[in-house]
Amino acid sequence: MKETPFFLVHGWDQRSTIEASLSVGNTQRQDVQPRRWRFHIQKHYQHARAQAADLLKDAIAERAEAHNETVTENSIEVGTQVWLFLDRVKPGYAKKLAHQWHGPFRVKEMVSSYAVKLEVAGTPYHLYPVVHISKLKPLRQFPTRPAIDLRVPPEDRLDFDEEMLPEDSWAPEALGADVVEVEAILDVQSGRRTRYGRALKEYLVRWKGYVETTWVDEADLNCGGLIYDFNRRRTGESRFEAMQSSDPTSAE
Repeated sequence: MKETPFFLVHGWDQRSTIEASLSVGNTQRQDVQPRRWRFHIQKHYQHARAQAADLLKDAIAERAEAHNETVTENSIEVGTQVWLFLDRVKPGYAKKLAHQWHGPFRVKEMVSSYAVKLEVAGTPYHLYPVVHISKLKPLRQFPTRPAIDLRVPPEDRLDFDEEMLPEDSWAPEALGADVVEVEAILDVQSGRRTRYGRALKEYLVRWKGYVETTWVDEADLNCGGLIYDFNRRRTGESRFEAMQSSDPTSAE
C-alpha cells in the first residue's frame, strides 16, 4: 500500500513545519486524498531546497570574491625557492615562540594550480613533498648591493656625531687621589638588601695597577659599560648552559 506506519496507526499523516506554512486547501474534494496531499508537500519541499541551494551558492560566490580581492597573486613556479610553514613544534616548546617557517625548499613540480611538489631529498626534513600553495612564501632574492661612490675625500668628510658632542667630551677626566680605575669585572653575588626588600648586587672587581680583587657594592661603582658587558656575557653563558642541559644528544 506504500503507506507510512504513522498513517496506518492514526489514519492521518503527521503535520510538519512545511505543512503548517501552507494553505490547507479544499478537503471536501480531491485534496482529501493522501497521495495528492503528499505530492503537494513534496513539491513545496523541493522548491524550498532549490531556493536554499541558490542562496548558498550566492553566499559562497560573494565570500570567494571578497577573499580574492585581498589575496595577491603568487609568483611560485618550478625552480622557485620557497619557505614552508609548519605549525608543529617539539614537545616542551611554546608554539608562538617557535620558528615555524622552514627551508628553503625548491619547487620540483606544479601538481595543480593550488598544490606543488617540493624537493626534500638531501634535507633533514622528513615530510610529504606535496603541499598546499597557501603554506608557502617565496624566498626573497637580494641582488648585489650597489657600491656608493663617495666623491668627498676622507679628510674632508664631516662626522656629524663628533660635531654634535660638546668640546670637552674628548678630554679625559682627571681622577682624584682617592679614586681607583676599574680594570675588569670578574664575578657577581647577592649583597645587602634595601629598606624596601630589594637585593643589591656585589661585583668582584679587579683594579687597574693592583693584584688583589675586592667585592664592591654596585651603588659604589661608576663603570656602567663594564657592568653591562659583564651582565650580557654572563646571560649568554647561562643560556648556552641551559640549551646544553636540555639537549638530549649532549648527554650521550
